[in-house]
Amino acid sequence: MSLLGRAGLDLRSWIKSLRAAERIILVCVGGFVLALLGLRILGTSADAYVSIAFYNLISGTALVPLIYGIASVGDLIWVPLVFWLYVFRKDSNEWTSSLILAVAMVTAMALTDLLKTAFNLPRPSSLGIAARGEIPTNPGFPSGHTTNAFTVATVIWSRYAAWRIPFVVLAISTGVSMIILGLHFPSDVLGGVFLGIFCGTFALGLAKLRSSK
Repeated sequence: MSLLGRAGLDLRSWIKSLRAAERIILVCVGGFVLALLGLRILGTSADAYVSIAFYNLISGTALVPLIYGIASVGDLIWVPLVFWLYVFRKDSNEWTSSLILAVAMVTAMALTDLLKTAFNLPRPSSLGIAARGEIPTNPGFPSGHTTNAFTVATVIWSRYAAWRIPFVVLAISTGVSMIILGLHFPSDVLGGVFLGIFCGTFALGLAKLRSSK
């Protein structure tokens, strides 16, 4: 057995997992491109207008910790979820879910960093909006918090029907919170929505393919 040997590579499964969910993947890619071109590049004024409108929904700093807390939970909830499902649960289905979620999140974080670097688009601070909660130093598109939240929601949607609504609500709240905090444009958030669904779908498809072998 070799960790790096050619026999251990299974790149065909990646392609097959994407083909298995072709419609969802195409919607995600189309939505991502639309968010980038339609809002961020061609619809700059609309993107800026919505950013300012959401930012002005709150005044002062009283609600900032709450909103930032919601965004942080959406961003990081996958960590305790993976630990809980893998370490504490006895059912093999839960172990599989933890691995799917872990793979989906690694994919999401890697793609987010890659796309941020590739596009290198500014955050709302370029409009004179003062960021609330933190001072980000990396580019804005796509939103990492939103990507992570929707990646988790996609996996949960497929694996745990009873928890669909809470996790979708958390994911949406995370995206909206990032705009209110002045950390992201709506286009960043929409890009994160589609990227997160893409990553979750990819990991689910890959797991299904591997388990059938």
